[in-house]
Amino acid sequence: MEQDQASIGADLQRRLDHYVRPGIPKYMAMRDAIAHAVADGSWLPGLRLPTELEWAATLPLSIGTIQRALRMLVDEGIIVRQQGNGTFVAGQPDESMHAPLHCRFIDDSGTGYLPVYPKIMDRYDAQAAGPWADHLRCARSLCIERVLAIGDEFSVFSRFYADPQRLSAFHNLPLKKLANENFKELIMRETAQAIGRMDQYLSTRKFDAAICKAIGVRAGTTGQRLDIRAFVGKGSPVYYQELFIPPNERVLHLARDGRDRGLAEG
Repeated sequence: MEQDQASIGADLQRRLDHYVRPGIPKYMAMRDAIAHAVADGSWLPGLRLPTELEWAATLPLSIGTIQRALRMLVDEGIIVRQQGNGTFVAGQPDESMHAPLHCRFIDDSGTGYLPVYPKIMDRYDAQAAGPWADHLRCARSLCIERVLAIGDEFSVFSRFYADPQRLSAFHNLPLKKLANENFKELIMRETAQAIGRMDQYLSTRKFDAAICKAIGVRAGTTGQRLDIRAFVGKGSPVYYQELFIPPNERVLHLARDGRDRGLAEG
């Protein structure tokens, strides 16, 4: 959910004028002001908040004070931080992906997965040569680049390749609408078939600078690359995907096929 950052800053400044009072630390005043804005419905779930530097440029508070207030709000579950994406009001925003197939990182309970928040970065015609072309065997391949925020812990970079003649929705839908679609479910609607077999290949790679910047990790970071060749029906290639996964402490549950409901089956 996007909102003019200046208006958010002005709103918080008005609220701070109410909460700043003698004997109350400024970080507590900022924490109380944001918590109240969320509680009264003025700041809705999924609202992107300004960065710490943007706060510091508009508020009479130091970076240290702002960081302390935001840490408290994260600990209380009022806001969430998504590495590479920003800071958001917590809740159930529309951009949370329903039933992800490939980014199934097991949560602390061991019985579910961390939420995935997709953001489309680009959509373009892919080069004619590449493993996606060998798999799809089509005259033209469409590539969709996304950053997938995994909870508030880390982000994964994704390149998704498909035949735009066969899966026209990936080419025709406005990016804002496509961003909220589960690609697996969209493929099922387009083809009237469930995704079946998936061949998955895991390797260790040094990420290029553009990927590191997109997911908010240091330049030259080495992580895992998961290449996925997916099929529908009796072995008909339907998409090719590359996932670039930075170092993290989570277990990734690999689906056995497109019908695998994961931990929900238990």
